[in-house]
Amino acid sequence: MLKGAHLTERKCREIVYLFCEDLTATQISHITGVSRITINAYLKMIRRKIASSCEKEHPFFPHRNDNSNIPSSVFFAFSKWNNHIYTSALESMNRDQISDLNKMDPEQMKEKSSLMQAVVDISNWKIYRLDQSANGNGRAVMDEISGFWGLTKNRLLKFRGLNRNTIYLHIKECEFRYNYRNEDMNSLILQLINLRPAD
Repeated sequence: MLKGAHLTERKCREIVYLFCEDLTATQISHITGVSRITINAYLKMIRRKIASSCEKEHPFFPHRNDNSNIPSSVFFAFSKWNNHIYTSALESMNRDQISDLNKMDPEQMKEKSSLMQAVVDISNWKIYRLDQSANGNGRAVMDEISGFWGLTKNRLLKFRGLNRNTIYLHIKECEFRYNYRNEDMNSLILQLINLRPAD
């Protein structure tokens, strides 16, 4: 799974299983007896594979080059398409643009929401709906996008602080877990990894 790693296949499969159970690196380290540093390296590799898979499925935004850096943005677009939720890092977004979202007229909102239904500011745990005008009364829309954000927020808060350089991987993991919540997560992850050394 990792170049230079010396864990048995059985131990690697145990790590994958515990990851699928959504345990933290510290919890997995305690259960497996593997150092937290090694566990973190494995989890990062798994999350990179997940992110790459999610990017390839994204219907609106192009797939990143595998050699490109992981986006470090705290702003993300949420979109729903064919009963799946998709997330995209908005690297050019800034706080001024976020505040401008609330000032858009309905036509501007409609134009933007054709590609994304919401923008999320992870640093402030806020979601800005671009399609709120669609319900005609300006009230918050409670639907799959809001449900996904609620689950994502709760999941990320348990880490008690995320490194900005890994937020993207965690968001993509949330997207993957949400879209395949009714599937066998362990089998899906093993297929992604294919038990070959990480790229």
